[in-house]
Amino acid sequence: APAAGSGPAAGGAPAAAAASDEPSLSLQQFGFRPSIFTRKGGRLVLNGRRLLFQPELAAASRLDACECAARALRLALALDEAEPLSSPRLVAFLDAASSLKAVRLDGLDEEQKLAFFLNVYHTMIQHAYSLLGPPSSLLKAISFFNTIAYQVGGDVFTLAELEHNVLRAPSCRPKSFFSKWVLPKSSYSFALTTADYRLNFALSCGSASGLATVPVYQPTLLGAQLDAVASAFLARTVAVSCRSGGGGGGGD
Repeated sequence: APAAGSGPAAGGAPAAAAASDEPSLSLQQFGFRPSIFTRKGGRLVLNGRRLLFQPELAAASRLDACECAARALRLALALDEAEPLSSPRLVAFLDAASSLKAVRLDGLDEEQKLAFFLNVYHTMIQHAYSLLGPPSSLLKAISFFNTIAYQVGGDVFTLAELEHNVLRAPSCRPKSFFSKWVLPKSSYSFALTTADYRLNFALSCGSASGLATVPVYQPTLLGAQLDAVASAFLARTVAVSCRSGGGGGGGD
C-alpha cells in the first residue's frame, strides 16, 4: 500500500487544486533556459533551484541519502497541479530536490540503492510532469525521457539513464533494433549490480497502464513493498481462468 505522502502517478501530475490568482509552476516562470540548465548530451537538469556551496555541501553530504530521496518524493506527491509559486510546499520540494545533488552514495548497499533510486525516479517524473506535463506523442516521449535530468550524488542522469543504466543496469537490455538507437549507453559507478524482476512493476512513468499510486520506498521494508506492488499490478492486469481438460490429459 502507498506510504504516507504518496499520491497519483499514473496519467500525469496530481489533480488540480482550486483556482488561484497566483501564477503556478512553469518553466518560463522559473526562468529555465536550455543554454543554462543543460549539460553534455542535451540534459535538462531540473533540481537546480539552490546552488550548494560550503558549508552547505558538507552539511548535505552528511544527510541520510535514502531519507533525502524519500522526503523529496513525499513533497513531490503532495504538490497540486496548479501549485502557486509562493507555496511553502513548492519551495520545500524544490529545496529537497536540490539537496540530492550533495548526498553520498558510496556507502549504500543494494537494497538502499534500489529504494533510493526508485524514489528519485518517481520524484523526477512528478517534477517533470508538474513543469511540462506528460509527453503527447511517442517521439516527444523519447525526447522527454532522454532529456529530463537530475544532478544526484555528484553526477547527472536523465530519466532514461536512471532507468536503464542505473536501476536496470544488471538486467538484459531490450534487443529490438529501435532500442539500440534510443536507449542511452552511459555508465555509472553507483549502478545496481543485482537484477530484480519486480522493477517491471515498481517503475511508474505516469502512463495509464501503471498503478495509480506509488509507495515511498524504505530500505527496511523494500522486499514487502516490491511484493505488494507486483501483486497489485498483476491483480489489476492478469486474469486466470480454469477449464476442465478433455482427452487423455485430464488436467486443468
